[in-house]
Amino acid sequence: MVIIAALVLAAFSILSTQNVKADSTSEARVLTYTSYVAPSNTVLASESGDYIVVGEVENVGSNIIASVTIQGIAFGSDGGELATTTTQAFAYYMLPGQKAPFYLDFNAASSSSDDLTWVSSVSQVSVSVNSVTDTSNTTTRQYSDLSIAAETPYIPGNDTYYLVGTVLNNGTQTAQDPWVVTTFYNSARQVVGLNFTDELTSSLTPGEPWEFFASPADDTPTLTSEITNYTSVVDSLTFVNSTSPLTTPSPAGSSTASTTTSMSQFTTLLLVVAVVVVIVVILAVLMLLRKRQKTLPPPPPPTSTLTPPPTPPATP
Repeated sequence: MVIIAALVLAAFSILSTQNVKADSTSEARVLTYTSYVAPSNTVLASESGDYIVVGEVENVGSNIIASVTIQGIAFGSDGGELATTTTQAFAYYMLPGQKAPFYLDFNAASSSSDDLTWVSSVSQVSVSVNSVTDTSNTTTRQYSDLSIAAETPYIPGNDTYYLVGTVLNNGTQTAQDPWVVTTFYNSARQVVGLNFTDELTSSLTPGEPWEFFASPADDTPTLTSEITNYTSVVDSLTFVNSTSPLTTPSPAGSSTASTTTSMSQFTTLLLVVAVVVVIVVILAVLMLLRKRQKTLPPPPPPTSTLTPPPTPPATP
């Protein structure tokens, strides 16, 4: 079993690598971002004083993509590089046109100086899509029959921006571990904050509603005063088979790969195909015995570190 497991991991590692696209041919694009220094009440940054960049990425291609990795580089006024970090957008699968927020934490470890003395010297930040995974070769899709039925923002006496809403399962299947990702914007439609909840419930049955609360992860009175709009998206761990044919159009401006394949690449491909054919039955059995494992976005902040939201005002 150990040998088989190793072969499975190796085969899927090679196959998935062929679907990863660099930034020059990416189907994702960074739309906007802003920066701030992590406050003392931060729940996402490594520590207060870190240099934080929050922003939004969009799927501008024609395929469904996943694992969108964002890279940020902070520069000083002399053009010298001060710190580098990466993160992943808060989404499993991104449909064409779908947007997702991201959170870049430039901490002490992201700089060669291993401290935060450089933070005050940052004059500009370069943010780009580092890689995406094209899922057009797969036949499973995230369950899409979850929606936000209602949302109401309110600001209590502690100057924290809160959002109370309801998730509704409009479909016919039970959704596993749903959670909500919220992006907060200023008047210029720039991202100034984000929130992602813990799993709201282990299962959400068809027709069942579930209430959620959201506030910016690093909220301060200053940030609250900047928020003028927001969007929320609900995700879950439920996956279904796609019923529509999949296509793989090339993104605009992408370079065309050479049609010449070396003998070693061809041999490797044949080996991968052979391994997959041999173990496909074993994989099918394993999938029936255990829950499909997926790469989650960064884990939600511990519930204990978040200030419990006050009771929202009664609906007139």
